[in-house]
Amino acid sequence: MMAHVLGVPRHQLYLKEMPPLNEGQKKVFDEMLERRIKGEPLQYILGAWEFMGLKFYVDQRVLIPRPETELLVEIIIRKVKSLKESTAVDILDLGTGSGAIAVSLACYLENAGITAVDIQEDALQVAEKNAAANGVFHKITFLHGDMFSPLDQFDEKKMYDIIVSNPPYIPTPAIQELMTEVREFEPRTALDGGADGLYHYRIIAGSAWRYMKKDGIIAMEFGENQAKKIQDLFLKTGVYENPEIYQDLRGMDRIAIFKKRQGVFA
Repeated sequence: MMAHVLGVPRHQLYLKEMPPLNEGQKKVFDEMLERRIKGEPLQYILGAWEFMGLKFYVDQRVLIPRPETELLVEIIIRKVKSLKESTAVDILDLGTGSGAIAVSLACYLENAGITAVDIQEDALQVAEKNAAANGVFHKITFLHGDMFSPLDQFDEKKMYDIIVSNPPYIPTPAIQELMTEVREFEPRTALDGGADGLYHYRIIAGSAWRYMKKDGIIAMEFGENQAKKIQDLFLKTGVYENPEIYQDLRGMDRIAIFKKRQGVFA
């Protein structure tokens, strides 16, 4: 917070003597400190956070981007770059929130066209702001609506090479056990995954294949101890195959990828 008020990189606070705060700076710092004491996340106080080496504006309308989600983005980037460089890729981001996933993919994948959907209109406003700030607004189509529903407004159904999502996955009873800064400040709609945390995964499993191209994949982040349940959920539909589970830096199962089963048509 001090580095933010002084407008210098954090390491400069340790490398050289800083000038005393003027009255205006002291007032701003005291206000920031008071907010932090009350439990408000640092990211909201600063109004910005880094994700995938990019700067994202964040406030209480959106979930704060997490390092675990960077793994999801990195996996997709690797898979796309394993294709021919000239191959255009259509990507659907369900529940885009701050736009961290959509904007990062648009920045790092030259030939990607992205559709970003969110049920919260105010979250889309943040995502659009981040897309513009990172110079990729023209590469992303933002749609307001619940999951797949806004896709049906078009006369011709669009099909995607990749569907990506970091849906709410915390079981409703566990919400009260979260840290204060998460429970009291981050949007509940971005956290609450229903009674068992799998509410949105059931919707995705039931509908995603209808919007996936022949060799399309779906990639999702999930929570602790949910890997097997999600794998069973998707494979039991009979329309997905080749499950892949990736672990985060703590060695926890974190990312699931499924391919659309050959011979299945929407």
